[in-house]
Amino acid sequence: MLKAFLTFDSFILPKITKVIYWIGLVLIALGTLAGAFGALAMGSSAYAPPAAGFFGFITALVGGVVGAIVWRIAVELWMVLFSIYDVLKEIRDQRR
Repeated sequence: MLKAFLTFDSFILPKITKVIYWIGLVLIALGTLAGAFGALAMGSSAYAPPAAGFFGFITALVGGVVGAIVWRIAVELWMVLFSIYDVLKEIRDQRR
């Protein structure tokens, strides 16, 4: 096990991809909530028009959804790259 870890015969990232994905989603959700509450606070300010808070709130929600979709695509691309590596490794082993 230690030899595989030190020689990069197997990668750690594919094993912990789900954990990384969920941590990213939680961070995106927290950022979305912070943006939404910030927009509501801006809308309740005496110096900003009320529509600014509403549009900021909508923008934060849309940004959260887009962020979650982009994060999912990025994680799936990682998984595809590692699966390509596994297939290439199998092809190499068959040729030996």
